[in-house]
Amino acid sequence: MSDESVITIKIRGQEKAALEAAQRISALFLSSGPCRLRRTPGEDEVQLLVHADVSRDPGDGGYLDHNEAEGAGAFLR
Repeated sequence: MSDESVITIKIRGQEKAALEAAQRISALFLSSGPCRLRRTPGEDEVQLLVHADVSRDPGDGGYLDHNEAEGAGAFLR
């Protein structure tokens, strides 16, 4: 997996919607899935990051299984 093809997507919004967006990204691209969920005290919105490998074609997505995850760097949670 080339680091040149890995992007980081920052999602902000209500927790349910933000997690749904992360799941949809993961359906399109090989992805870390949602990680680094952050809450700001006093705010309703959350922020989360998704690391996605865009070198794969849309539809080849999904989370890494344990065999693929070994040595995958940023894709490990």
